[in-house]
Amino acid sequence: MVSLTRKVRSAGRTSGSIEITLPPEMQALEGIECRLILRDGARPEIVIQPDISIASAVFAEQWDKLRVAFHQIGDIGPFRLADFDVSFLPPRHWSEKPPLSYRDALALHHAKHAAVEIDPSGLSYVITFLTVGAAYRLGLEDRYALVFGVLVGYLVSGLCAGNGTDFEEDVAFQLLAERQDEAQPPLGALFKTARWEDAQEGFRRIFGQVRVWQEHPHLYEEHRRLWSGNVNVQSRVDSLWEDSTL
Repeated sequence: MVSLTRKVRSAGRTSGSIEITLPPEMQALEGIECRLILRDGARPEIVIQPDISIASAVFAEQWDKLRVAFHQIGDIGPFRLADFDVSFLPPRHWSEKPPLSYRDALALHHAKHAAVEIDPSGLSYVITFLTVGAAYRLGLEDRYALVFGVLVGYLVSGLCAGNGTDFEEDVAFQLLAERQDEAQPPLGALFKTARWEDAQEGFRRIFGQVRVWQEHPHLYEEHRRLWSGNVNVQSRVDSLWEDSTL
């Protein structure tokens, strides 16, 4: 819960309107219809209830794009909001259900309809955790579902996730760009979301690699160690891919 202290001000003596200043983290509510509820009594409260149905539609739209992108891996099925822990602000911690932020979804909606630049951090967050939910349906678990989600979020938004994921992002970039038509620009951190079909083969290879890591955790740690020692692990990645049954 976010608790704020703000003064209600007049928007003009003859306008009959009043206004209240919201903090920057609630800027995504601009232009969104809100319902005002007065809870009267000894300690009256005014509740601002935003219409978040738009945000739910944004989640579903992005999920449908991932459904196309992951087609060669398997069908992730329809979007279900109940599979996620949804809040207005991104939570600092999560455990069971992947978290989604209404604020990020509203910002994506605003960017799309107001012709403003998309915030890559918000896009990365939404894609990352939608992908974690999809990864669960495709058979990845826990740490490896998150790894796959972080990689897809990175490749779609171009924003590095940090938290020591440089190795995974480097491998993912190579796998996504591999086997692309040389006449076309390579896919990678500047992946263009206009053609999700173009990423199907690359995402299939990335998923296959993460699945191999899940089945053989010692290889995951070995690959990280080799990469940190500046040893080219791509040949090892290719051999493991060929051993995968995907």
